[in-house]
Amino acid sequence: MKYQLGRTALRLGCIAALALGLSACGSSGSTSSGSTKSATGGASATVDASGKRVAVKDSALTIFESGLKQAKSNPQGAIETFRTAASEESNFAEAWYNIGVLEQQLGHLDEANKAYEKAISMRPDMAESYNNQAKMLIDQGKTDEAEKMLLKIVEDNGIAPYNVQANLNLGMIYRQKGEAILEKERGGTEPKFSMEGSENKGEIKNKEAYDMFAKSVVYIRKALAGDSNNIYCYENLAAIYYLMNSLEVARLVSDQAVIKYSEYNEELEKQLAAGRITQEEKDKKMYSPKDLSAIYNTSGLIYLAEGEVSMGNAEFKKAVEADPTNVKAMLNVAGIAVNVQDYQLAYDLYNKVLALEPNNVEAYLSKGVAARGLNRTDEAEKIYRDIISQHPDYPQAQFNLIVLYQEYYLKIDEAREMWVKFTNDSKANEIIPGRVAEAKERIKQIDEMKKAQEAADAQAAAIQRKMEEMERLQKEMEAQEAAQGGGDAGGDAAPAE
Repeated sequence: MKYQLGRTALRLGCIAALALGLSACGSSGSTSSGSTKSATGGASATVDASGKRVAVKDSALTIFESGLKQAKSNPQGAIETFRTAASEESNFAEAWYNIGVLEQQLGHLDEANKAYEKAISMRPDMAESYNNQAKMLIDQGKTDEAEKMLLKIVEDNGIAPYNVQANLNLGMIYRQKGEAILEKERGGTEPKFSMEGSENKGEIKNKEAYDMFAKSVVYIRKALAGDSNNIYCYENLAAIYYLMNSLEVARLVSDQAVIKYSEYNEELEKQLAAGRITQEEKDKKMYSPKDLSAIYNTSGLIYLAEGEVSMGNAEFKKAVEADPTNVKAMLNVAGIAVNVQDYQLAYDLYNKVLALEPNNVEAYLSKGVAARGLNRTDEAEKIYRDIISQHPDYPQAQFNLIVLYQEYYLKIDEAREMWVKFTNDSKANEIIPGRVAEAKERIKQIDEMKKAQEAADAQAAAIQRKMEEMERLQKEMEAQEAAQGGGDAGGDAAPAE
């Protein structure tokens, strides 16, 4: 199995917070993840297109505050309230930004984009608007456009070079690009289970992937410079160093994430006890156990790469316990279960994954592998054929179906014909070239096996003929001996004395 390296999703900005005045979310020292997203107090002012501070009417601020109170329970109502605030104050960028966030959360992307554009026209330095537009582009598969937009924020002469959210998101884009390069090189994600450790042993030979990971590290470290307590930065750094095969560094960073988690939450407890923050503020800022789930998962992968399977499995289970919806970690636990031939546990876990993600083709295919291990070959074949029918762009199912025919049904000749078709499949050659190479090797092995079998059969036939000839000769000799013995018995009697 190619074990699953989870990742935190690209982040959507938060609602602009209000202390004594307006404050944009995502400033230095904050994130939009719900962990350290603190708001700093400020004057009752906003900024116009020229960068000049402009006072905001008290009436607009009052309406704005009402929108903030509505945002969580009634987002559509909050949108209308922020629109009213924006009509009350002609240059109210924060109101338009909040409209954009809520529209984006509701899935109204065109309206969100329009709102962000209005916010940017009033405040060209509003990095959060650019960041959220970049997330929309990512969700639409327009990664290159998103990358350019984020670079506007974080490049040396950009809007906010150390903006935490933008740097982290840009780092994650480069991480994903590097992973995609390695994935293509390794030949797909079909569940070929192995416990030989990680595929991350040795150095990365693909320079293009290595360069992407190196760029990712640069931007995530910039994000850490803006927020040294951001465990999502540590989480991604640990994953990247794992991908770069720097396992010792990956372990150090992973452990540091857990330390930061505890230190940060303990500091919030002290602030609450000292009366510096309210319970509501503490609850809003605290990390939850769920925030550690991806880190535990990466830690498990590091242990596997080091050959510590039981330790890795324990970390994967901790990841699932911290976040029961962490599909990547669940798949890793299931993968190890398959490796130790606990097919029932794996089968049950794949069903749980499919309950969370009914369209998870990989989990469905892996369920077929577990069913095969349980000798439910009919079910396994049905799963493979379902995927072949419904997902023609997923040739991994075809591969596993042929394995079923070759290794479980022992229909060697039929399997060989299927392997030949598989090697000529353009989609298989494009998506899983490694499996195509394996299929060609299997054809070669089948042919060699058949040739060896033919030779063995010929040899056995020759031996049989020789044995039959020897048996015939033996019978002839016995017959001759019997004939000679009979002649002696019928001769003249000895003369009398």
